[in-house]
Amino acid sequence: MSPPDKKKAKQGDDPDNRPEKNRRLPTTGLGSPSRSSRASAASSTASPRMAHTHTLAPPPRAALSGTSSPAPDDRRNQDRSGLGPGLGGGGIAGSSDSTPSNSSVASAVAAAAASQALKEKDERILELERELEVMENAFNEFMDQQSHKESSSYWEGQYQDLRRELFEAEKELRLLRTDLELRDEERNDMRAERNDLQASWDATRREMRSREGEIRDLKRQIHDLKKWVSESTRSDGQAQLSDELFGGEMARLGNGLQNWVLVHLRRAKIDFSRTDESTLSDLGRLIPSFEELALTAKVHMIQSIVARLLMDLVFDQYFVGLPPDQANQLAQLEAFLASMSLSPEPVNQWRSQTLTVVKNAAPEKLEKEAARVTESIITGVNAVLSAITDTTPTVARDAGLRPLVTGAIELARLLHVQKAVFSVVMPEIMAHQRVVFDGATMEDVGGGGDDDDYGEDVDMDVLVREVCCVTFPGIEKRGDGSGGQLQYRNVIAKARVLCRSDD
Repeated sequence: MSPPDKKKAKQGDDPDNRPEKNRRLPTTGLGSPSRSSRASAASSTASPRMAHTHTLAPPPRAALSGTSSPAPDDRRNQDRSGLGPGLGGGGIAGSSDSTPSNSSVASAVAAAAASQALKEKDERILELERELEVMENAFNEFMDQQSHKESSSYWEGQYQDLRRELFEAEKELRLLRTDLELRDEERNDMRAERNDLQASWDATRREMRSREGEIRDLKRQIHDLKKWVSESTRSDGQAQLSDELFGGEMARLGNGLQNWVLVHLRRAKIDFSRTDESTLSDLGRLIPSFEELALTAKVHMIQSIVARLLMDLVFDQYFVGLPPDQANQLAQLEAFLASMSLSPEPVNQWRSQTLTVVKNAAPEKLEKEAARVTESIITGVNAVLSAITDTTPTVARDAGLRPLVTGAIELARLLHVQKAVFSVVMPEIMAHQRVVFDGATMEDVGGGGDDDDYGEDVDMDVLVREVCCVTFPGIEKRGDGSGGQLQYRNVIAKARVLCRSDD
């Protein structure tokens, strides 16, 4: 083989000098970028083989000759040349002229064998590349399937989690709705119960109002019955009132006076430095211990002053409303009849009938005189209070005192027109004389008991309570409803007193 032929054979043996149709570019991954990345990442272990396949170098000539081209003395060459072993061997070894041609033949045979081997190698490479492409496609498909499975598993898990959360949320929602329904039922029950209670309360209030009306009607009927019985049991037809009525009226006056003092004079300050001698003398006569009471019992002292004025100008008068001269004449006539009569009953009946006639015959004249007495009492009270306290008379204070005085006058008249002898009693406190508390006729407004029994062997000077102030008078009754039996004595209302403290 000539050198140019050898050069061409070498160029044909070089894989890099093969025609473009026999060269195969490296196969890149197919599909999306993510798919290519997964294919490249998954096929990282096969990269050395693939690199070896695409950059396969031609084998050395010795290797090719060893594997594909037989040696010159090989049996195949001998068979191919048609010479026997003896002829071929002897001819080649013994003839020096045939050596160059034999070398050329051997080179040509070797080149053909190398070309054939190279072609087989290329075919093998192509086959391997096809197999690699098939495997790569299968691998990519497998990776895609795996990716789809993983994605499907992931989203299936997410779906299951969301479904479980939705189930829990629906369960909690059902529980909340159930709880809300229960609360609505409870609220409706409570509302219904409240409506029932309100209806019951309204019905109770209506019943109470109706019962109060019935009570008032019954009280009025009882009062009318008592009045009718009292009138029907009297032979002369005069109305005689019950003892309970007098006792209740006296208690009402006492409570009213106490409230009047508390409302108008509770914060008044007592000061005797500006009081004149005549007022101090009158106070000493009414309340001997007024200086001591001013420090410890101011309210009780003022009550005692007003009660004493009511006693002098109302209850001690013969019949309030009559002029003083006519009242004195009637009093003297009654005393004369009493001295002439052997029994007090006709005298008391005469007094009752006479004063009833006077009361019913000239009410206008009696009311005019009673109004004058009322104003004189209010003026006297204001004069005393202005002298001993820092207060001044007010319209409200006078308006609160006027009904009390009017009530006292009306009570005094009712007591005098009765056939029984009624006396308004107010124990008098003397300057140098002790007045001992009597539970039968007195009521201690300071809190002491009315029925204290000290026994017979006790020092009465130590244990007996001493009265220091009389805040309101009491009522005593002698005789029966016809004016007789004066030996019987009954306490209708106890006098209210304040006992001296043990301290």
